[in-house]
Order: sequence, then structure tokens, then C-alpha cells
Amino acid sequence: MNNSKVGNLLAYISAMIPNINLRKLIKLVYLIDETSVMSRGLSVTWLDYYVWEKGPVAPSIYDIKSADGNRFSTYVSSHRNKEDKVIVTPNISKADSSLQFSKKELRLIDSVIARYGCLSADELSEVTHRVGGLWDIAKKKYHPDFRLSNGRSDIKLNMEDLIQGDEEKTSIYEEAHEIAMF
Repeated sequence: MNNSKVGNLLAYISAMIPNINLRKLIKLVYLIDETSVMSRGLSVTWLDYYVWEKGPVAPSIYDIKSADGNRFSTYVSSHRNKEDKVIVTPNISKADSSLQFSKKELRLIDSVIARYGCLSADELSEVTHRVGGLWDIAKKKYHPDFRLSNGRSDIKLNMEDLIQGDEEKTSIYEEAHEIAMF
């Protein structure tokens, strides 16, 4: 994972959607990666997502809410609002954060924000929990008991499953993943 790229994405989204709550931000980042893998065979962030009760979660983003666990503090800050929701705000400008991305990536990011940015976190859960989606498939396959684990699991989603059967995208994904993990 490229902390700079992820941090810039978080700043960009939080600049585009003022007062975004952490749960919604996590879901939008997931949808950006899902859309990118399905359309290009490439992830934008290369984050690891896990099956949690409220959807696919990248723990590194979830940790934004803890002051000592926020590895993205250069890019975003968080605070709790009156309803006790974690609100994420950018620490850098939208223009500065957008420099991290190619034109194709920015078009993809903007299209996901345009499509899903107006939805609430609960409405986005319906999208990320849709029948046949990665979260749904993993939940049905592994049957995590969220009551025993505070809503979390250690079941990792395999983004490559999104392009199963597409040899070209699978090849692109595997090569790019190897480079990203190096």
C-alpha cells in the first residue's frame, strides 16, 4: 500500500464531500477500488479489505479515528460530531491531493463520487452488501459470527475475484499487485 496515494485519496474525497463520516468514506474508497479493478484490472489503493459486519473495511482507514493509529494524519484529520460519528476533514487541498492521480484515475474517482457520494453510509451498505458482491460471497462462504468479534472478522476479500474469467485483466492485476506489494 502506498500511504501517500491512499492519504491523498482520503483528502480528495473528504474535500469533495465536506463533513463526510468515516463509515461513508471507507465505503467510497472500497467502491473506487472495486470499480477500478472491474474496469481496468488495477486497484487505485491496493488496500486490504476485510469482511466486517457493516461491509468491506480497510482497517488502515478505520484507524483514522484513533489519534495514534492515523497513519494518514498529514492528509486528513478526524473528530466526533454531536451524534458521536467520526467526521473526516482534509488537511491538504483538493488540488494538491489530486496531483497524486492519473487523469484516468481521477475520472474514475470522480465518477464513483458522482454516483455514490450523495448516498448515506446505510445506503452505501446496500451497495457493498449486494447479492453476488465480494462481501456477500465471503459472508456466505465463511459465515463469520459478528456477535463474537465486535462486528469484525479476519476474512480478507480477494479483489481479483471481481475479474475472475477475464484473463487479460487478471494478468494486469497480478503483475500490478506484485509491483505494488514490492
